[in-house]
Amino acid sequence: MPRPNDSPLDARNGSEVIGGSRLQADLYLQAEKIMEAARLIELGARAGLAQQLTGLEKAKVNRLYTQLMGRPSPSGQTPFSDAWYLKDKHRLLQATVVWRLYQQLIRKGRNTARVYINVYEGYLAIVNKPLLSLTRASLVPQLVGMGVWQERRCQTCKTLYLAPVVSRGRSCPGCELYYRYRCRQCGSALEINTKGRYPKTCPSCSPNKKPR
Repeated sequence: MPRPNDSPLDARNGSEVIGGSRLQADLYLQAEKIMEAARLIELGARAGLAQQLTGLEKAKVNRLYTQLMGRPSPSGQTPFSDAWYLKDKHRLLQATVVWRLYQQLIRKGRNTARVYINVYEGYLAIVNKPLLSLTRASLVPQLVGMGVWQERRCQTCKTLYLAPVVSRGRSCPGCELYYRYRCRQCGSALEINTKGRYPKTCPSCSPNKKPR
């Protein structure tokens, strides 16, 4: 006998209730994806990237982008090489920051869209002058996954950094920037040489220093 407060659907076998719960879960998941797509767009993602990270339908993301930004999503091909990063040591340095954040957050069980949202928000909070757009930042883990970049340990400061597999460098971008005009041994400022290669050590630390 069903209890007075039970509905006829509950009294039969509860399958309709289970179906309703699943529908509510699906609606919640869909709403969550839409909110994540909206946040990605606010952070600078094109509709294509937001669609890729959330799994929403392309038409729905395009419509959401237009509603939020007041214009259609820009067209164009998503970057797929590391050429842009290699033009500036500052870009490579900030790419390493993105990679370290990604490593920490991917272990916490977040979905893909939420990981990239948190990574980019953290990156913006850490870096004084961000150089990487969300699109550029999202490419960093892909370059590592494709085997184009790898982690190395800097022989100067001993920290891990990202570098192209084909690179022969032994120092991280941060040390290369810092020591470009400083002695690698004592840290003192070097005289700027307008011709030829930059010296790595000052005259006092140079092994070729002539005795007086």
